[in-house]
Amino acid sequence: MAFPHDLLGWLSVGSILLGGLWWVLKNTVVDSINGLRTDMADLKEELKISNSITDNHEIRLTKLETWKHDKWEE
Repeated sequence: MAFPHDLLGWLSVGSILLGGLWWVLKNTVVDSINGLRTDMADLKEELKISNSITDNHEIRLTKLETWKHDKWEE
């Protein structure tokens, strides 16, 4: 009759260890991945803004060069 008692002991020890492992993984790996996900979303928004600024700069330079070229032709 020692076998069921040993089995319950190992199951309880195993469940405690798995619960501890789950807690450690959740507080380290999962939280880090979630933090990276939000950081990447923020960087994506910043890149969109920078991209639009760069595009506008290119348009302004093109207009300036056209104006300068037209001014010298007069």
